[in-house]
Amino acid sequence: MKAILIQKPGDFQIVDVPRPQPGNGQVLIRLHAASLCNQHDLKVWTGGYHQLAYLEYGIPGFPGHEGAGEIVQVGSQVDGFRIGDRVLFSGLGGPPLYQEYVLRDAAEIVRFSAQLPYEQVAMAELFGCVHRGLRKMTDWQGKSVLVAGLGPAGLAAAQMVKALGAQVVWGSDLRLARLTLAEQLGVDRAVDAGNPQTHKLLVNQGFDRVYETTGNSTSIRQSLQCAREGVILFGYSEGELCLDAYPIFDRELTLVGSKWLTVDDLRAVAAWMESGEIRTAPMITHRFAFSDYPQAVAAIQRGEVVKAVVVPEE
Repeated sequence: MKAILIQKPGDFQIVDVPRPQPGNGQVLIRLHAASLCNQHDLKVWTGGYHQLAYLEYGIPGFPGHEGAGEIVQVGSQVDGFRIGDRVLFSGLGGPPLYQEYVLRDAAEIVRFSAQLPYEQVAMAELFGCVHRGLRKMTDWQGKSVLVAGLGPAGLAAAQMVKALGAQVVWGSDLRLARLTLAEQLGVDRAVDAGNPQTHKLLVNQGFDRVYETTGNSTSIRQSLQCAREGVILFGYSEGELCLDAYPIFDRELTLVGSKWLTVDDLRAVAAWMESGEIRTAPMITHRFAFSDYPQAVAAIQRGEVVKAVVVPEE
């Protein structure tokens, strides 16, 4: 079978590797669509990681971890799944997934309806990670929320806090095209983070909670100034972070970090996708074949991509 291989940053190949066989508790899935993780794919491709020693190069399928496909083989001791099931999956329970067929532990995958296209659910892993952050603060009903950063994670967060009952949801971003998309997806007001007056506007408005998705130190500091109850830090950044302690103590803010997910998060996301409460189709701006992977990452680097889908060649 074909797989993407990155030997080192910027070194791309399509390679032939053996088709795996499922063991106990595993299923073999034919990948129909994988969604690029903008930050992770870009950092792997450009060598942007410095502190994460576990990110090894030279593994077929790396760095893929957002996907959807069809079960083609079922191992022993698997209950609840059968050949032909359409399933979504993440980096949990199996190897990297930029390859035609991938193994997954049956306990870590989620079935979804045939009414949903594969490419629209491939990004469920991202939504699941964002959902885990939301679970760290309970009772969103009636809250006012600012989503800082309207990239893929921010657009996911904005839709989900609405689904959880938030009364007012604002968003901010430097890219003007994303402001329009955010309002199409239900954000009440999307504002230009590059406007010098925007921060003053957001502080004066005040929000119960801020979901910070950029990882930018300036945005994080500003998020603390806007929040009245708490801030969820989702945007990943490396190195030290210098924060103004006053708003944390003055408002007794809850400050939580979130990065991972569980299969329960995937189940919640799948249910929202099927109900139509969250929409992913408008977020897909690019589609590529496996062989076009370098072009896909280049488009991310140029800031053109909201979410890009890659598929194996027939």
